[in-house]
Amino acid sequence: MLSYIPVVVVLVLAGCVYGVATDAVATAEGQPSVWNGVFTTEQAKRGEQEYQQSCAECHLDDLSGAGIPSLIGEPFNIRWSELSVADLVLVSRTTMPEGAPAGLSLQAYVDIVSFMLQRNGFPAGESELPLDTESLQSIIIEARTSTEN
Repeated sequence: MLSYIPVVVVLVLAGCVYGVATDAVATAEGQPSVWNGVFTTEQAKRGEQEYQQSCAECHLDDLSGAGIPSLIGEPFNIRWSELSVADLVLVSRTTMPEGAPAGLSLQAYVDIVSFMLQRNGFPAGESELPLDTESLQSIIIEARTSTEN
């Protein structure tokens, strides 16, 4: 089950080399972040349904992962902070579900990411996460710091 971890590292590094994660290195002032309401509640609900069908068997209903990477809390923040939503979608799409990578539609992966963001306490907004990579690259995942309430 842990065999996909080296693939994830290679994919993220390859993305940096080829520009997939160029916007993820540092958050410029005014750049969109997950704190700007980049998904809708409805999109996160669709994502939850997709997650239950395709992800919960391994990552569990509560996203805790039990022995595999957790998709919530500190493990999520350590892994994804300062990367873009495009990075998260890319890694999810190219490695999951285990045994059938890219087995879902792009819309399903983006909806699942919306659900993951919601479960990590990021606010919903008025617009859905888009499907185009360029837009997703501009949205940075910023963990809440301990000084924020």
